[in-house]
Order: sequence, then C-alpha cells, then structure tokens
Amino acid sequence: MKDLGLEQLLDCPVIPVTRKDRIVIVSDLHMGDGGKTDDFARNSGVFLDALTNYYYPRGYTLLLNGDIEELLRHRLARIQKAWPAIYRLFDDFRRSGRLIRLRGNHEIVSNGDGSPERFDGDSVQLDIAGQRMLVFHGHQGGTVNSGKYNHIIGLVLRVFANTFRIGNRSIAHNSRKKYQLERQVYDFSFSRGIVSIIGHTHRPLFESLSKSETIAYRIERLCRLYPRATENDRQRIRKTIQYLKQEYVKHPAKLRGLLVDSLYGSIVTPCLFNAGCGIGKKGMTALEIKNGKIFLVYWSSTGRTKRYRQYSEYKGARRFGADTFRLILRKKPLDYIFSRLQLIAGEARELPETLSERL
Repeated sequence: MKDLGLEQLLDCPVIPVTRKDRIVIVSDLHMGDGGKTDDFARNSGVFLDALTNYYYPRGYTLLLNGDIEELLRHRLARIQKAWPAIYRLFDDFRRSGRLIRLRGNHEIVSNGDGSPERFDGDSVQLDIAGQRMLVFHGHQGGTVNSGKYNHIIGLVLRVFANTFRIGNRSIAHNSRKKYQLERQVYDFSFSRGIVSIIGHTHRPLFESLSKSETIAYRIERLCRLYPRATENDRQRIRKTIQYLKQEYVKHPAKLRGLLVDSLYGSIVTPCLFNAGCGIGKKGMTALEIKNGKIFLVYWSSTGRTKRYRQYSEYKGARRFGADTFRLILRKKPLDYIFSRLQLIAGEARELPETLSERL
C-alpha cells in the first residue's frame, strides 16, 4: 500500500490527554460570505449555540480539523465580516489555550489568506495514556484535493459554482473518489496500528463504520433483543427496525457495507473516525473525547428533523440554547477502541494496563 503523503503526518506535535480533558473535533464548516452559496449559513445558529452554551462553558478544547473557512470561493476578510460572532468565540477559545486549528485543502491558497502561520499545522497526535490518535483533515491521502491544483479548483468554484449556486455539500456527496480516500486512510491506519480521525469526505464514521453500516448492525442487535422483549418493547423494536430499513435502502448499494464482508474487510477494525461536517441539510455532527470515551454527536434545531433519534441507542436529545439540541449517536470507551485495534491488527506490543486504569 502506498503512503500517499500520510506517513509524514506522524511528524507532528503530541498533546497529552487525561481523563479530565475534554475535546470536541469539528471539520468542514466551509464558512463563506453569508450569501446564497454559503452552506454554513444553514447551521450557523446551531454551531454558535453549541459553542456558546455547551463546549466553551464546559471547558472543551475546540479542535478545528480543516476546511473551516471556504477560502477557495471567498476572501478571508469577507468571511470574517459575515461571521463576527463565530470569530469572537474562536478568539475566546484561543485566549484560554483551548483552540487547535488544522489546515484543510480549501484553506490552501496563495493569496495569504491560507498561509500556514494562521494554523497550528496539518496534523496533531493525541496521547491518551500512551496510545495515539492521529488527527488530520484527510485530503493528504489524495492528489486532486491535496492542494496542488487549488489554483484551478478555486477558479472553477468562483466562476461556475458560485455563479450557479452549487454548494460544497452537493459536490462532496457526489464524489466517489472521497470514499476511496477513506479506504486509503483506513489501510494506512490499520497497517500502523493507530487510530486516525479525519474530516474532508463530509461522511461521519465511527469505529470505521458509516451510517449505513451502523444501521445494519443496529438492526441485527434489535433482532437479537426481540425474542426476550416484552410486548410493549416488541412494538417499539418493530417500529424502529421498519424505519431503519427504510433509511438503509436510501443509501446507494455501492456505498453500503455488509455485516460480515464489509467494504473495509471481513473484520472491521476501529481505526478510522470522521467528524462529518457542519453543513448537513438537517444539522451537523462532531466527535467528542471525554471521561475516557469517544462520542459521535449530532447537533440540530428543534423541529428540523426527528429521524436521527432513531439511530441513537442512548438517552434522548438535550436542548442547549433556545432552539438547539444535542444527541449522542454513538459512544465507546477508548480502552475498548485501542484494545480491539491492537488485537485485530496484530500489534506486537501489549497494552501495559487498561486505559481506564491509566486515565
């Protein structure tokens, strides 16, 4: 397997993370000028509420994992003018020593707006009780989106995409190459026995599983619970399975994983996570690390959608702010993630103690 520029990302700062530390990882906001081609506008209020009412007051470190600003379409000054409240919050996190900014491919431009000095690098490693998580945007695994051709891509986006009001969400969702990139990053992470957290493809991944694969596993678990359930619980299970089946078939067959023969291999290893994006049609996703666990969470506004509640196996959504709620979609202990990775990937080294004991 070719490294495709990923190996060099391991030469980056290492940040120790204790059980008391809290980190939220967000990527792909694509903040624009506030106009009709600005996909961020749809979820700007949700993002502002999440930072103001949840992450900042609870002491989270905000890790912005690339493509936060849409510099291929708009100049930085116009973006800052459109979203002053967001930038004030970024400044608040920075002054408190709780902001990390990694550069994405839409922030690699030659006009000075995307100068490396504006960012904290292209990657960072989180040291969790001696185990490492490599965080990077993800474009480094490809060629077209590596930044090498940004002068051409930027021209196309400004002249055609802006003119015809084609958003970044539409472009990302139609790209088969971005799915192939996920596989490349997965192979890189598996071969080195590390966990990678990316963005770029706009597709949330948890334990290397996509939304459709997660739905399939959820259906299987519900089927196992059904024989022992009460009649009331059986009605709920039947209703949930029916809904999940409808959601599953909406995904193109070529992008679905199978329970045993997954697109990632016969045994899926939890070495790849993706925070998703901030420009979803109904809301935004993020990854959280706290209390020795990793979470995939969903932020949206009241009344926009209830369907994500069907995917959650945990407590219901909680409201923060006047019209914003947070829902836990997935969560797992980090000692489980690292142990499973090392056991399946066949790492020679052993865990010295469980992470829960070390944290």
